[in-house]
Amino acid sequence: MEGLKNIMEDNIEYQLDTLLPTMPEICSCRDCRLDMATYALNRLRPNYVRSDIGALYHKVHSSSLQAQTEVLTAVVSAINVVAAHPHHQTKEE
Repeated sequence: MEGLKNIMEDNIEYQLDTLLPTMPEICSCRDCRLDMATYALNRLRPNYVRSDIGALYHKVHSSSLQAQTEVLTAVVSAINVVAAHPHHQTKEE
């Protein structure tokens, strides 16, 4: 729906952008990144906003250690699952 944004998408994208460059053995093609994001987002509570005030509120709320840990845990789990079972052939195959 136009005008709505799940702010968790930005958090997941940021974590993938931060973590994947440190893991050169993990495929980070567009399809794998989308699979990782999908996996992580399906394990986190969505947080929709429709205004800048809502986005600001979310930034304050998501800065807690618990919120950051939940996102990081979901992203690391997603990376591990997708890396173990990519939806394309790996270079070794």
